Amino acid sequence: MKVLISGYYGFGNVGDESVLQAIVAGLRQAEPEIKITVLSASPKVTQELNNVKSIHRYKWLKLLQKMIKTDVFISGGGTLFQDVTSSRSFWYYLGLVLLAKLLFKKVMVMAQGFGPLQGRFNRLMARLILNRVNLITVRDSESFEALKQLGIKRPKMQVTADPSFILKEPRLEDGRRVLSLEAVRLDRPLLGIAVRSVPKKDEERLYKTLSEVVDWLARTYNYAPVFILYECPQDMGESSKVSNHMLQKSNVIFRICRPDEMLSVVANFDLLIGMRLHSLIFAAINQVPMLGISYDPKVEAFMADLKQPFLKIDQSIDFKRLRDALEWIVANKAKIKANLATRKQELRELAERNFKLFFEQLAK
Repeated sequence: MKVLISGYYGFGNVGDESVLQAIVAGLRQAEPEIKITVLSASPKVTQELNNVKSIHRYKWLKLLQKMIKTDVFISGGGTLFQDVTSSRSFWYYLGLVLLAKLLFKKVMVMAQGFGPLQGRFNRLMARLILNRVNLITVRDSESFEALKQLGIKRPKMQVTADPSFILKEPRLEDGRRVLSLEAVRLDRPLLGIAVRSVPKKDEERLYKTLSEVVDWLARTYNYAPVFILYECPQDMGESSKVSNHMLQKSNVIFRICRPDEMLSVVANFDLLIGMRLHSLIFAAINQVPMLGISYDPKVEAFMADLKQPFLKIDQSIDFKRLRDALEWIVANKAKIKANLATRKQELRELAERNFKLFFEQLAK
């Protein structure tokens, strides 16, 4: 079987690369001889990291040739069908689905988060095109409801989980090696911090508040703050905006980590504050207590499914609310870790369902 995969791959985003790594692993576990090609912004890097064939996502002639020869087109994972970032990316991903169906290919939308989708014409075209795919799985119940409200009724649709939950258990020593290379002291409990860009109107207030609460955690509980970067160089600048306000010393993991390396780094944390979705997913995989700071509905959806605390980025977020949430987490760490262990297994089984459905529905 020949499979062509599209997503936000080859841009150096650790979260999206972990999704791709998991999709490839899940497909190969069920069918070792499956032939996989990935559309990527950095084909050579994608080939080396995943042992797959890869072509540039904007080499249209090669893309068309590969689509003609493929048996199944997979769109996912990630949050591809949204127009908040831009309608251009929405049309790129939806256009590939349309191309696949015009060529009479089987199409699976795999483990995606859906929306927000605001433009009326975008919503109309999404309804017309996505109703013609063969199979849709989504990573959270909110996305499932959003698709139903949009009018997606024809394809089989199921809530699963982010494919990253099937990744191999990380080795703590691999994470310690990375942390040691970045001069992180390992004789104190580690506080992981994963920030990302926010609207300018919220930036100064949020980053200053974050710096104050991280300082407080370091003073009160002796945490060593460690900033982790899920997308370089963007997250480097945002991390600096927080650390520059801080009084306590902090470390930044500068090196660009592979998903397996980042997973093992997060495994060494005692607590994580995360704005990046996959920082929270990696914390859940490692049963690390976490506080989500939501800039996007996908973070809220994941934390709600996980039944873990999160705060929205709005005018109500302040030092007291952050401190109170973190105090509760620290006081209930044992209970939280036990709950995460149970939920992690449930999410792993749901993530495996993506591949079971793929082979049941599309490998005939």
